[in-house]
Amino acid sequence: MHASIDEDLLAIARGAAKAGALILDDSVGAHISVTAKSELGDVVTDVDRRAEQTIRSYLSARRPDDAITGEEYEATGGDASRYRWSIDPLDGTSNFVTGIPYFGSSVAVQDVATGRWIAGVVNAPVLRQEYFAQQGVGAWLLSRGSTVQLTGPDPDAKTVLFGTGFSYSSDMRARQFAELPLYMQNFTDVRSVGSAALGLCMAADGSTSAFVETDLYEFDWAAGALIAEEAGLTVIRPDAHRGGIWAYPDHIPLTIPD
Repeated sequence: MHASIDEDLLAIARGAAKAGALILDDSVGAHISVTAKSELGDVVTDVDRRAEQTIRSYLSARRPDDAITGEEYEATGGDASRYRWSIDPLDGTSNFVTGIPYFGSSVAVQDVATGRWIAGVVNAPVLRQEYFAQQGVGAWLLSRGSTVQLTGPDPDAKTVLFGTGFSYSSDMRARQFAELPLYMQNFTDVRSVGSAALGLCMAADGSTSAFVETDLYEFDWAAGALIAEEAGLTVIRPDAHRGGIWAYPDHIPLTIPD
């Protein structure tokens, strides 16, 4: 019974993320309404909102008793809900509005009683990549018709890339820049793709060897963290609603600042 419901929730998560990603894909190159949010560079578009509405409708039609939290709208469902969905309809909005293809829809589901993340999906439509994971079962990448299981970075790789992202807050960004040398001791170079969800997925598929970002909301990392974890990386999630995420393989020592 437990395995069956987990499989069902993964299937629904994949469908929801695909529904959101189709909105993103259809909107590439179209006129987009862009509105500033809290900090310089932190923007929201009408596409973010339409994609989230689409994802919420998809989930509500299939799981009407579940709670839903997301980036653009208020949480729905109550404390009595057994399962809660955490969605980011467009992770990588700055990339989206500037024509950089690293963006996608992120959907994850959690067992509220235990805190266990059950399933997570990141669908990047322009890249034609769908990352997905089920807790305790594994993580996979579906890319252009081919599905492969993810096992994290190659321990024998000669190029060891550190993946990260930076805050919209100038104060937090200064702190992140100051901490970067601490992380770089065992890495050969650094990459920032502008999407925490995809940054975590790239560590899961071995494109990079780790991912760290220290100023995020839950919906930014919920799906990607499970994907990285199921690919074999050590994942440290934040203790509070907003905070950092660390994902790295056991064969690379990582210094985590206090």
